[in-house]
Amino acid sequence: MTGHVFSEADQERVRSIFAELAGQLSGLGQPSAIVAGVTGIGSASSTTALFARILADAFQCLETSVLVVDDMWLGYRARFAPGEGIVVYAGTGSIGYHLTVGGEIMRAGGYGVLVDDGGAATWIATEALRFVLRREDEAPGSGWSTAIGRTLSEAVGGRSWDAARVYIYGGDRGSLGLLARAVGVADEAGDTEARRIFAGAGRELARLALALRGRVGLKPVALAGRAITLSPAIAQSFAASVAPPLLLADASPDVPAVAARLAVELAAKHGR
Repeated sequence: MTGHVFSEADQERVRSIFAELAGQLSGLGQPSAIVAGVTGIGSASSTTALFARILADAFQCLETSVLVVDDMWLGYRARFAPGEGIVVYAGTGSIGYHLTVGGEIMRAGGYGVLVDDGGAATWIATEALRFVLRREDEAPGSGWSTAIGRTLSEAVGGRSWDAARVYIYGGDRGSLGLLARAVGVADEAGDTEARRIFAGAGRELARLALALRGRVGLKPVALAGRAITLSPAIAQSFAASVAPPLLLADASPDVPAVAARLAVELAAKHGR
């Protein structure tokens, strides 16, 4: 679920999703409280209030019993207490995140694929595509014939700009990010260009950690997200750039369980 709700059509889509979910769960009774993590929703925004209203309407509960937060807020709380550490997350997008003791959110990056998601799956994919296509500019056929070009061509359905264009611009940021898996395949086969891209991803993610450490001090950093599993070069490059303490083997804590615990606390706060 994304917090990028900018039109009435977007709002109707969100209402429909939650109405369907409420219908599926109706046999379990009325919730006493709801805690929802939404991607890219920000803090104290009108979108947060909109999601709270939609959830309250769908599940027939009070808005005061609904807490809507950025999904990174939940991801942070699953790893650190407020003020304790820094989370650098790399999935489809990337972000550095710190939650202060007072509840203030401090972030670095996370500006989206059109501006800056350095080190994320979309960044990895576009770096690989840029390498292949620039080689094609210089000598047609030379880009797609490289190891990384071959794995990308299999993913997009052909060795041509036409095939790549349909895949890239006919899909969404998620489908673009999936191309990072093809880069991972090339890396596993020993392709030096793929390894260079993954090492660069580690440095991009390190920049987020260092930016936040410059603001909050030498706190532990957890490197998380599915993108970092694509190649060991990401964590290696990250660790070479960021001083300890580091948590590189992220255990993917149970974020839904954290949301459930917070919902129980919210319900108790309101006497339910």
